[in-house]
Amino acid sequence: GTGIYLCDSEEKFVDVMELVYSNNSNANIILQEFIKESHGQDLRVFVVGHKVIGCMHRSSKSSFKSNFSRGGEVKFFKLTPEAEWLSTEAASLLDLDIAGVDLLFDKDGFKVCEVNSAPGFIGLEKVMGKIIAEQIIDYILLKIGA
Repeated sequence: GTGIYLCDSEEKFVDVMELVYSNNSNANIILQEFIKESHGQDLRVFVVGHKVIGCMHRSSKSSFKSNFSRGGEVKFFKLTPEAEWLSTEAASLLDLDIAGVDLLFDKDGFKVCEVNSAPGFIGLEKVMGKIIAEQIIDYILLKIGA
């Protein structure tokens, strides 16, 4: 959630670009479409070894950012086949054994927002009641044949 800005006008966009480039004229930026249906909420799907091990709904009442690390609320979300497919495919396309896939709610289903290669899992542990780190270690041990 750090460094993410919602620009709802051309004037705000120009202000943000001036701020960014005044600090680093060679800065790389990513522009992303705002998905109205997902304002303040998304899904975090945790993928390990190309299998989903958990999913949570993240929400914020005060921001368009729903990150648990920034105060967002989390709750269990029953994964749909579409969300599971999108998440495992996104992790596979990026060749990630461990991934946190963030999905936005869209009028026609879901859209991939981002895929994190080093995702936090404290919120997911809270929701799932499982120790996610153990599942990651088990996968790594299986992968290396230990």
